[in-house]
Amino acid sequence: MDSPSITQPATRADSPAIVAERFSVRYPDAAPALQPLDLSVKTGERVLLLGPSGSGKSTLVSCLVGLVPHSTYAEIDGELLIEGRSLWDHQPADLSRSVGVVFQDPDSQLTMLTVQDEVVFGLENLGVDPAAMDARISEALAAVGLSDRRDERVDRLSGGMKQRLVIAALLAMQPGILVLDEPTSNLDPAGVREITDLLGRLCRERPEMTLILVEHRLDPVVPLVDRVVVLDASGALALDAPPADAFGLHAQRLAELNVWLPTEASARLAGASGRLDEWSAPRRDTVLRRSASGSAVAGHESAANATAGEPIVLAMEAVSFAYQWERPVLRDVSLAIRRGEVCAVVGANGSGKSTLASLAVGLRAPDRGRVLFDGRPIARMAARELARRVGFVFQNPEHQFVTDRVIDEVRFSMLEIPEETVMRTLKALRLEEFAERNPFTLSHGQKRRLSAATMLVAPKELLVLDEPTFGQDPSALEELLQMLDALAEAGTAVIMVTHDMDLVWRRADRMVVMHEGAIIADGEPPNLFADSALLAGAGIAPPAVAAFQSASGREATP
Repeated sequence: MDSPSITQPATRADSPAIVAERFSVRYPDAAPALQPLDLSVKTGERVLLLGPSGSGKSTLVSCLVGLVPHSTYAEIDGELLIEGRSLWDHQPADLSRSVGVVFQDPDSQLTMLTVQDEVVFGLENLGVDPAAMDARISEALAAVGLSDRRDERVDRLSGGMKQRLVIAALLAMQPGILVLDEPTSNLDPAGVREITDLLGRLCRERPEMTLILVEHRLDPVVPLVDRVVVLDASGALALDAPPADAFGLHAQRLAELNVWLPTEASARLAGASGRLDEWSAPRRDTVLRRSASGSAVAGHESAANATAGEPIVLAMEAVSFAYQWERPVLRDVSLAIRRGEVCAVVGANGSGKSTLASLAVGLRAPDRGRVLFDGRPIARMAARELARRVGFVFQNPEHQFVTDRVIDEVRFSMLEIPEETVMRTLKALRLEEFAERNPFTLSHGQKRRLSAATMLVAPKELLVLDEPTFGQDPSALEELLQMLDALAEAGTAVIMVTHDMDLVWRRADRMVVMHEGAIIADGEPPNLFADSALLAGAGIAPPAVAAFQSASGREATP
């Protein structure tokens, strides 16, 4: 049964929801984040905001709620009106009555112990009459399907539930504009469906609500929007068109702008250039075909058993782990990763993937069982030796920044690294021009690449990456993955924890499927993706490219 709609404020202006007039933003000692922008968004429009990493998308989102320039200093020029309120004259507290923003990481917005308290918190900040709060809370939680979780602790919710709770807290505040900045980036397929279904329902029930959506998982969200606005790499407006035109007539232009495309548009461009087979092939098939044509990458000519005879770098033996007072997160997990292997660890939110990754690099110790690195108990290895031989790229890059310059961050753990090596790594990841910048002033995608650069600047024997595609544009991701390929070819064992099944399809030699703290499948990605019962039981979905092949009558290469 559909949830009830959210009661609207008594008055809402008929004027445009957002108006930008020659509006620009520049952070100190940096190129403009946004070039002079002219844009008008009508009340009730649903806008998809796209652009490559560093194009100013998150800056614009931060401006809409007043974080820039009132909390994060930047030079602004021109005019930005949010429901008639000028950014110059209104602080975030004022603008929060008009705009609700769901940022990429729900944990960064959740502050209270229980679901109900989280919704109450925003209402109290707005000074809502306590007598009116209960109705607003009930209505908002019903709208996002969390009515039965009202008294539950926030830290016990899944990732999808946390995103829904953030949305509920905002809906209770009754903003006219809802902005979501990559809300599905860290969610499993069930969580993505939860969020997209919710947004679809809100669009139907609240036709006057303006929706601004920043996303790179485009297939599920394109049906929700009626307009696509694209920024280029310099922060200038490059395209403003309906979705059918943006991903049809202008698809090639978007590809040239380094913007993600829906699967169908990508397939159409690949077919037009004669690269459809290469575009749709899994990694193993691609490598074998290149080998047959004499153009294989060195080290992968016999991809079918490329690492079978290689030494074991990491071994987990009957490992179990539980956080204090919680049920076990990992249950008798045994896993061996060999030199040069690219292994993807997949599964639904809460299946134990990130915990497995933290145990693999020695950040946590198992309650039972052993973790061995190069045949030695990892718990007995010195921290300096681990840092030299093992790398871990966190899901949240800011968790590992410790200096105030990008170049210092890259060479921090390996001070003897030659300067040219540091700069070569920055250049490879499109960070060279930011060498003197503070890491915390970078865009989220740039921060992700910097966190990878700190681990890639010197060879590692084991490299673990948690959600490597998060926040990356197509070129940045390809550059990062080519570096990972080169490391694997040189013998580095690579583990990728990811919800991105297209990444697994195109880049992994091996796929480990987790469910409720246990490994339930381990094999070559094409074979496991062909097992629909396995995918359904594990709460994961086939890659979009494989689904496209099936829908179009093309056979995926096993």
